[in-house]
Amino acid sequence: MAWIDELLTRNAQTAYLRHYGSPRTIEELPVVTYDDLAPWIDRIRDGEPDVLFAGRPVAYERTSGSTGGAKLIPYSAEGLRDIQRAIEPWVAQLRAISGSVYFALSPATRAPEFINGVPVGLPDSAYVGSFKSAVPASVASITDVDEWRAETVKHLAAARDLEVISVWSPTFLLRLLEEHDFDWPDLKLISCWASGTSKPYAAELAKRFPHARIEPKGLMSTECVVTVPRGATGALACRSAGEAPAAPRLNPYAFFEFDDCEVIATTSSGLYRYRTGDLVDEQLEFIGRRGVVSDLVGEKLTEAFVSKCLEHVPGFRYLAPNHNGYVLHAEAEVDLEAVETRLYENPQYAYARKLGQLAPLRLAHDSYERYVHAQLARGARLGDIKPPVLTL
Repeated sequence: MAWIDELLTRNAQTAYLRHYGSPRTIEELPVVTYDDLAPWIDRIRDGEPDVLFAGRPVAYERTSGSTGGAKLIPYSAEGLRDIQRAIEPWVAQLRAISGSVYFALSPATRAPEFINGVPVGLPDSAYVGSFKSAVPASVASITDVDEWRAETVKHLAAARDLEVISVWSPTFLLRLLEEHDFDWPDLKLISCWASGTSKPYAAELAKRFPHARIEPKGLMSTECVVTVPRGATGALACRSAGEAPAAPRLNPYAFFEFDDCEVIATTSSGLYRYRTGDLVDEQLEFIGRRGVVSDLVGEKLTEAFVSKCLEHVPGFRYLAPNHNGYVLHAEAEVDLEAVETRLYENPQYAYARKLGQLAPLRLAHDSYERYVHAQLARGARLGDIKPPVLTL
C-alpha cells in the first residue's frame, strides 16, 4: 500500500504519530472518533505546527452539525489537493460544455471566519475551478436571504444557455424553483445528493426536469471524499480494507476501511482510521448516519429505519421524540395510522406502544423554511442544509 506508506513517512514526525511510536503500518494506529481527535485539532487551531500532518493547515471547514455539534476539520495542502484530484474526473466532463453552469451560492448568513489568518470555508471554485457561471459570485455576498433569493432567481431566469446545475441538497434547488417557471432547453445535468434522506427530493427534481439527467453527488463529506459522481450510480473508486461492503476499487487519494457498513477513513489531512459515522450499503450508497438513534424506552429508532417508514409521506417531514412519544413534523396532511403501522415493524416500538410506554404518534404542522431558519441560526450554510428524517 504505497499511498499509506508515503503518508506515514511524510507525517512521521508529527505529534500525533510520534504519540503512537511513528508506526510503519496503519494497523498500529487506533480507530478513532472526532471526540478522540478534538484535543489534537485544538492544538492546530491554536497555531501549533506538525500536529496531525506536517506543517500548518491551508484551510478549515465546519460540518453542518445538523444532527449534532459542528466539527472543525483542518485541511493540509496535500489533503486539499487530494480532494481536487478525486473529483477531477467529474469536473472534466463539465469542461466539454459550451453553456453556463450554476454552482450553488449560499447567502452570506454568517460572517467570514479565519483562524490565524487561515479561512474557514472555501467556495466551490477552490475545488472545481472557474466556469461560465449563470449566477455571479457577488450574489454570495448578500446577507439578506430574501434579497439573495430574488437576485439568484433573476439570474437563473435569464440563463437560457444553462446546461449544468450543481447543488448539494436537492431541497435547496426546489425552494428556488417554487412559484417560478424556468426555460432551460439545454439543461443536461443536475448534480445533487440523491441518497438517504435526499432521495425523494431528487426524484421530485427528476419529474420537474425529465430532459435532464439527475446525477448523485456520491458521498462527499467535509472530512473526505468517499464516493464521487459517476453516471447514474454515483459509484466510487477507493482503496479499501477490513469488512468492505463492496469489492475494493482503486483511488490513490484516501484509504478506507469498513466496520459494519460504517466508513472508516484515512486522509492526507491527518485523519487516521477515522470513524466518519456514514453508513453505506453494498453498492457504497449512503444510507444514513451511525449514532442518529432515538431511544426513549428501548425502541431504538434509527435514521435508516425511519427513512423507510416515511417514504410514502410527501414533502418535508421528519420524526422527533417528545417526552413520552413521537411527533411527526410535516407540511402536508398525513395518514398517521399508516406511518405508525410502519413504525410497528420495529418490535421494540410496537411493544412499547402496546404497554403504553409510548404515546400514539402525533402530527405537528411544520415547514421547511422554519427548519432552515433554525439551522441558519446555528451557523449552517444554506446550500449545505439537508432535510432530516429523524432529529434527536
